Amino acid sequence: MKSIEEMRKVSHMEYMEDMEQIPSDIMDKVINEIENTNFDIYTKEDVIRALNKDEKSIEDFKALLSPEALPFLEDMAKAATKETRKHFGNSIYLFTPLYISNYCENYCIYCGFNCYNKIKRAKLPYEDIEKEMEAISKTGIEEILILTGESRKMSDVEYIGKACEIAKKYFKNVGIEVYPMNSDEYKYLHEHGADFVTVFQETYNSDKYETLHLMGHKRIFPYRFNAQERALMGGMRGVAFAALLGLDDFRKDALATGLHAYYLQRK
Repeated sequence: MKSIEEMRKVSHMEYMEDMEQIPSDIMDKVINEIENTNFDIYTKEDVIRALNKDEKSIEDFKALLSPEALPFLEDMAKAATKETRKHFGNSIYLFTPLYISNYCENYCIYCGFNCYNKIKRAKLPYEDIEKEMEAISKTGIEEILILTGESRKMSDVEYIGKACEIAKKYFKNVGIEVYPMNSDEYKYLHEHGADFVTVFQETYNSDKYETLHLMGHKRIFPYRFNAQERALMGGMRGVAFAALLGLDDFRKDALATGLHAYYLQRK
């Protein structure tokens, strides 16, 4: 394993040899938006106008994230509830997350799983994965989210694929939240039962990202950013986006998360 000093010399914007590069302009578009957004320019009137529109634009989204929107949180909650019920009614959908491994090869300074933390590590054998999933399914839950730490060595694609195969015996929907992969690897997991992929970008501020992710594959910002697009190229039915609000400016990270999904959906 390389030292932290050696890994910090690795550019967080340059792909490693085993990482698939895809033609995509979405990252540049998102970063350009957040770097050129000033939330302080939006007024109370902008917020009210955005709330009253049925179809909201990117500018409306920015207004609703601005400081001037703070007194309108209750109004936004009501509008969000109305929009949700329009599409999903009053239903509430539950899923259970199941960690099958917590080994990790990254050094992320905020994470308890990072490779330098002296914690008890475990990797469930297939028979234990099956026992857990059978027990969960008996509660009536119909969706499972399979998670691992980010270690290809301890949780390789074949291991995760077998877990997906087992899950498909018990659940209607199988999600994975694991390390980012190449499109052919996502294709393999989809063929073995995975339906959707979740990836946390953590923060969309690439400069701040560099200071938080010191070692491992996760250090490479663009490879992580494009994970959802590669997952869709691999045939996944759906993808999810997220940031860890608090690592950087929460308004910009919330904006970037929405724009990431927005641009990819339209592509």
